[in-house]
Amino acid sequence: MKSVFKFVVAVVATSSIVSSVAAQQTVRDSSRQGRDTTRLGDITVFGSRAELKESREDIRRQPGGAAFLEPAVLRATRQANLKDVLQFVPGVYVAPRFGAADESQISVRGSGLRDNYHSRGISILVNGMPYRNADGFSDFESLELMTTEAMQVYKGGNAFRFGGATLGGAINLETKTGYTADAVDATAQGGSYGFFKGQASSGAAIGNFDYYASYTRTTLEGYRNWSEQGRDRANLHLGLVLSPKIDVRTFYLFAHVKEELPGSLTAAEFAADPTVANAGNVTQKWGRDYDLHHVGVQLRTQLSATQRLEISPYYQYRDIDHPIFEVINQQSRDLGAEVRYESTAMLGGRVNRFTLGAQPTTESMDNHQYVNNAGQHGALTKDQTDHAGGVAVYAENAFALSQRASLITGLRWERQTRRTEDHFLSNGDQSDTRVFTAVLPRLGVLVDFDGNRNQLFANVTRSFEPPLLLELNSLAVPGYVKLNAQDAWQYEVGTRGRLNAWVWDVSLYDVELNNELLNQNVPPFPGAPFTIPTFRNATKSRHSGIEAGITWNTILNALSHRDGGDAMSLQVSYTYGHYTFITDSLNSGKEIPGAPHHVVHAALRYVHPAGVTITPSMEWVPGSYFVNSANTVSNAGWTTFGLRAEWAIPGANVIAFASGENLGDKKYSGSVQVDDGNSRYFEPANGRSFYAGLRVAH
Repeated sequence: MKSVFKFVVAVVATSSIVSSVAAQQTVRDSSRQGRDTTRLGDITVFGSRAELKESREDIRRQPGGAAFLEPAVLRATRQANLKDVLQFVPGVYVAPRFGAADESQISVRGSGLRDNYHSRGISILVNGMPYRNADGFSDFESLELMTTEAMQVYKGGNAFRFGGATLGGAINLETKTGYTADAVDATAQGGSYGFFKGQASSGAAIGNFDYYASYTRTTLEGYRNWSEQGRDRANLHLGLVLSPKIDVRTFYLFAHVKEELPGSLTAAEFAADPTVANAGNVTQKWGRDYDLHHVGVQLRTQLSATQRLEISPYYQYRDIDHPIFEVINQQSRDLGAEVRYESTAMLGGRVNRFTLGAQPTTESMDNHQYVNNAGQHGALTKDQTDHAGGVAVYAENAFALSQRASLITGLRWERQTRRTEDHFLSNGDQSDTRVFTAVLPRLGVLVDFDGNRNQLFANVTRSFEPPLLLELNSLAVPGYVKLNAQDAWQYEVGTRGRLNAWVWDVSLYDVELNNELLNQNVPPFPGAPFTIPTFRNATKSRHSGIEAGITWNTILNALSHRDGGDAMSLQVSYTYGHYTFITDSLNSGKEIPGAPHHVVHAALRYVHPAGVTITPSMEWVPGSYFVNSANTVSNAGWTTFGLRAEWAIPGANVIAFASGENLGDKKYSGSVQVDDGNSRYFEPANGRSFYAGLRVAH
């Protein structure tokens, strides 16, 4: 397959087919290439609708898989977790671990399949700024989707726009601002298993100043025992246009998270009663309790009609108490910045777009562990200070080969460090240091057949992921685990476009990995009732797949002829993934476990001019998939059905909505714990559930 991808990339890159220029506007004819079609003009204000438009255009300039989620798409969901909003993005697999809670397994093109908690292999960003620790670790519990105005998903190497170098790419959340929010907005919804989510927010633009403020409370009793969840999140955003050329914005995110962790089940436990928790988790009160503060500042200045500079420093503090096999107690401080220069000056009389960026980061974390005495701190077992960080510099250029074909090239250099100072020496000195460096090239082509409407694209990109601190700091060995950085070459071809009522987006990819980072949960001693994580590298592995999204829209004029008539749309998302150990000391030739081969989401949406929308939906996982690397245990596939109805009450600024999920009450394991040493692989999904709510905005 790799040779096929290389051949397609070479053919497209050398063709003289006239193409879409990867610049801000397409040049329609060569006699007009001297016009200022690439002028950036006055500053595009942070968070304005003009910036949202730029984000949409950026998706169309990518020579690979990317998606833009409109505000209406986000608001037509429950917005409780990432699956709610991302399930129709082909290639993105999200499996919530505890129903409506935020904790999810998330994978793009096979990233993070072996990560049994939190996130690995995907860069999460808020307003284009990293939301993570400096070593790449992140979770989702602090992100509030109801404050999100739009989202962009850059799959795999297409995250180069954000300096991304991870296997899965990047997901960027653009938050609401005074330019996009309502002056008064209140939402309340509730439903099965004690779910409640309420938000109150306000936003407005007053002259050159704008603000947005929001508070959200989420609670969940849970489908399973010992799965109660609680979230308090506050968001504050302030913006000021200093001049026609300078804009500044600051935003602050706060989250208090408190949750119980029911753990995974054996096959026998799951078959007998999927609502039970792991008994050891209940006895030892496994859970997570933390506060997070994240503050960022963005300064954008228009240096000239074709040059723009953005400087975005950020600081993040997290204090967590996390009873599991031991009580993990950490206070981490992260400081970093995103600096990006952009030029759309002509090059050789042709449209050109050049981006240069830098990402300095640093992290210091006080890392303590204690014996777990029913959730309380027992004897100290670890006392160390962990450091991570480094610097990355990247450049990307999009050059118009002709009116229809553009060539995208990029290069990224980064140096990352991991260092531990051990202060608990009774079990030996665990201090250690590792340094990781890489040079990452990118080559892509974008062919536009009819004015940025129908496109063919291809790219080759290298990704690079050093181990996280928690991966190096495994308790299974003294000091750091001997781990190499994971690196990969991604080859991708695809097409997106529109023909009459049909819209499509299709990508085929092949990823050749070296030293893929793998997680295993192993008992620390024979007969231990719990497991601890340890990590290793697989020598060579391969991820390949197909991502296809198709939408069909039509005007029916069946039940109404007024206001344009009633309408119907069909949306189908299909993801195929095949992940294989090529060369491995233990599992050569076997499948990498953790995700289905085939996933299909479908929704049929009916809209009536009276403000009524009805959307039946389906999730179909047609086959089983392995949950262990020995390929001896599988998780069965499933089919579930849902239904959502909305009524935008005319003249009242009120939307009432109700939904049902898993209407057939299917018993299935929606996510899994891979390679668990005690055969606890299964994490049951919610049974039949119903939700309803109201949104009032003015």
